[in-house]
Amino acid sequence: MSGLPVPMVEPPELVARTRGGDESAFAALVGTYQPSVFRWAIALSGDEDEAEDITQEVFVRVHRKLSSFRGDGPFEGWLYRITRRVALRARRQTSQQVASTTQEVYITDPGARVDRQRAIELIQTIARMLPMRQREVFILCDIEGRTPAEAAAMLEMKDVSVRASLFKARSSIRRSILATHPCYREQLG
Repeated sequence: MSGLPVPMVEPPELVARTRGGDESAFAALVGTYQPSVFRWAIALSGDEDEAEDITQEVFVRVHRKLSSFRGDGPFEGWLYRITRRVALRARRQTSQQVASTTQEVYITDPGARVDRQRAIELIQTIARMLPMRQREVFILCDIEGRTPAEAAAMLEMKDVSVRASLFKARSSIRRSILATHPCYREQLG
């Protein structure tokens, strides 16, 4: 990841300057959005090395296709859609198999509780098995902390559709956890 200082310039200005051939503006765009793209890529791929490759490919595509950004929606939403397409293509090309929800999580403490890190890993494993739309909404809302309205704008969906997908995602994750790890029954109610 780049250590270049990022000037405080609004995305529309950076986009316009980059379209005009200003490479420093493109470097500023990369510096501004690279952390978000990397987080999205790792959430979509589940692998840090693959996420780095995806992030790099996203910015190659952004550089080539910036002229196709119409500006009628948020730049971040356009960038997310590119990230999603690159991640899906990477998944198809490598034919990665997603981990099973029956993955063993070993309980080592006498009270039969799984520590926080293992719980997070379990949720991430199950989330990777969700249908793509539910996974995206879950990542944006529950992992990144965006509101359903923000996620709707990024995904070009209706707010009510985002809320429905989020409900389905949470329900699926809860059911999978309870089916494979009954020790969570008390915490999940």
